[in-house]
Amino acid sequence: MAYRVNVLVITPEAAEDNLLARLEALGATLQTAVDCLTAMAVVKTEKPDLVVLANCPGQFDAAETARVLKSLRTDRYLPVVAIVDPGLAGGACKALVEAGVDEFLPAAFDDQTLQFRLHAALRLKSAYDQLHDVRTELDKTLARESALLRQLREDNRTLKVRSITDGLTALYNYRYLMEWLKTEFKIGRRYGHDLSMIIVDIDHFKSVNDEYGHPFGDYVLKEAAVILKQCARESDLVARYAGDEFALVCPRTGHQEVLAVARRILAACRKHDFIYKDNRVPVTLSLGTATYPEDAEVVSPELLVFLADQALFQSKRKGRNASTSWHEIDPETRVAIRREVRGPDHPLLADDPRSRLELAAAARLAGTTAEPPSLRLARPDLPATP
Repeated sequence: MAYRVNVLVITPEAAEDNLLARLEALGATLQTAVDCLTAMAVVKTEKPDLVVLANCPGQFDAAETARVLKSLRTDRYLPVVAIVDPGLAGGACKALVEAGVDEFLPAAFDDQTLQFRLHAALRLKSAYDQLHDVRTELDKTLARESALLRQLREDNRTLKVRSITDGLTALYNYRYLMEWLKTEFKIGRRYGHDLSMIIVDIDHFKSVNDEYGHPFGDYVLKEAAVILKQCARESDLVARYAGDEFALVCPRTGHQEVLAVARRILAACRKHDFIYKDNRVPVTLSLGTATYPEDAEVVSPELLVFLADQALFQSKRKGRNASTSWHEIDPETRVAIRREVRGPDHPLLADDPRSRLELAAAARLAGTTAEPPSLRLARPDLPATP
């Protein structure tokens, strides 16, 4: 044997002195055990490379001994070589094989046969141990990759949340607001659902910052965001629109429903306590709303936002702390505002191909500046359609 191996021989004391001498001649380091129980202790402490099962007296037979000893070495493969009598029944040999015995030696064997069988068992052990090392390293690699993948997914979720939310108020940001609004607008136009928009502005917010400081201004923004989230319905989207402005997108919501939401927001803000140094600071909101398709001028999501913002401006003109819907504005003011949105290349319409087609068709019918038919009939300065 070209290298020293630790061999456990299970045999009654002094019963196989000839076997032990042969193994020592092959350069093996020997451990001996008289029965299965003693062998179990040796396997746990000495960790032999190979077991030679010469005879197995005691309460365990050879098959049980082989099965028990192999189960103890979970870190490495433990080959078992059994010495059997030539007349051993076939059923007994089968039981030994099923128990895990790797090689058999006849009772009368020569040194060359012993060496060859031991080498075969050790080659098998080497192959199994290499496979075990590869699988262990692979398991470690897969565990590292899985941990990295979980971390990557968590980082991606965090980045996604950060990319669509406002850092101060934890509401959705303007970018996500417009993406979501465009999707809801397409759904509403496809299936004929109402879609309303609310623009909310904090009254005299600059004065709040100037008088109480920017930290208190940030506090007011966060508290206003909480009010809006509490007043919004589960299907509504609440976002920070601009500095001190917020927006709510309300799917399947007509004039009456959005008016109820706006009133709920105003009432909640009036009741809310904005505290600065133990004193209540009066903070009010102004709101503007617009609704598709009940407001006939709305032919794009950008126009829905624009008209809601114009309604908000009317609330400011009326004295603030109020809500105004686009359809509540007097006709003359609406006509003046509509004149600002002319032509298919207007920025509010340029991103909406369907709106451009609708305006182009209206232009051909009117023979003049492109404008939606509902707007053209309301314009006193345009000729009536033939």
